[in-house]
Amino acid sequence: MRLLSVAMLAALLIGGGVAGFETAVGATVTPTAKVVVRPVTSTGHVRAGFTMVSEPTGLVDCNAQDPSPGAVSRNIEFCSPSAEYAIACWKAAAPHRVLCMRDPRSTRVVRIPRTGTFAPTGLAPLSQRAPLAITLGGGAYCSIRDGGAWPTLRSHPSWVGTYSCNNGDAVWAPPTATHNGVNESSASWTVRTARSSGVGPVVTRHVVRAYFVGTYPG
Repeated sequence: MRLLSVAMLAALLIGGGVAGFETAVGATVTPTAKVVVRPVTSTGHVRAGFTMVSEPTGLVDCNAQDPSPGAVSRNIEFCSPSAEYAIACWKAAAPHRVLCMRDPRSTRVVRIPRTGTFAPTGLAPLSQRAPLAITLGGGAYCSIRDGGAWPTLRSHPSWVGTYSCNNGDAVWAPPTATHNGVNESSASWTVRTARSSGVGPVVTRHVVRAYFVGTYPG
């Protein structure tokens, strides 16, 4: 199952908490910083300051008109299969290739062979837009989910994991949640996290930074 819900603004103030949930203690509630990374030019070349790495053995399909949820520019695709983690891809100037960014904190852009055509796309619907990655209060870094089988959250079996974090946590949200479960209702965005194993308490965390991608120039 691929999850594509996400977007670009807001969150519940951590101090307010959420009924039935533990709230992060000692977190500083400040506005979430929105970071837009622009690694690829409008002509399909890697921008100066970024490094291109070729992956000649992979293969992606970008023919589904599936805009990346973290894109602020048109024609940035969420390509298949999930194994490639092709969450934000541009049509490359080189024939039958795409340029993809998997980690918006890095300067690394991968060039992957493409099958079929590259579908032109607009932006994802506002309710489905979401950061490709987020940094949480306390320093955890979480990357958007691209399919795969995840455990069930024991306290909320109907919820799904939407981001995987480098501290062993995951972001969890109801399947109908907008913005991949990122609450953007105020200037300080929040998410709800629990262990990626699906056990333990659900905690509301402040989103310090939210990462999006765009085409250069903007």
